Amino acid sequence: MSKKEYILISDEPTLKTELHRKDISISHLIISIILWLLMTLWIVEIFKLSSESGTESKTRSAAIFYYLDNLIGFKYMTETVLRKIGHIFEFSILSLIAFFAVSVTNKIAPKVAYSESRMKIIKSDNEMFILISLWISTLYAILDEYHQLFVNGREGSIVDVGIDLIGIVPTLLIIRIIFSIYLKHLGKNEERYED
Repeated sequence: MSKKEYILISDEPTLKTELHRKDISISHLIISIILWLLMTLWIVEIFKLSSESGTESKTRSAAIFYYLDNLIGFKYMTETVLRKIGHIFEFSILSLIAFFAVSVTNKIAPKVAYSESRMKIIKSDNEMFILISLWISTLYAILDEYHQLFVNGREGSIVDVGIDLIGIVPTLLIIRIIFSIYLKHLGKNEERYED
């Protein structure tokens, strides 16, 4: 038997195992792509809003404030508070989309998903998805404020990163609570991995 034939024969079971381990869910793949595109579009929208000059941004805020004041009447709200609520909303949505994108991406190839990984740093899949979403959203909040340092009439602020975190952290905590309640409703415990 030649060396080439031997390699083919000995690699055949490995090849079958690899093909078997890489079975993928097409529906999860498509949903994952859509969610990552949606997240990218949301990031682009945040970037566009942050790229407006100070004058353009204040004009937009004033128009929204005037519209909402006429619609529902603000007694204690100021334009500045409305702008901060806008920050919270933007990054709350970003963390929500990031969570679902990461979660669905993990389901594309369930046989090579995090639950099958040899390196389980975090105790459950859900905790991992939340942590990755937190990192993505926080990193972009920091980059967004850094970007504003270079926009005319705008300034980057660590305080605004903190305000963005007010949108990010509660959203991810709510997801965590909902997930726990959902599992309890099903009569299941969260799958935890032993060290």
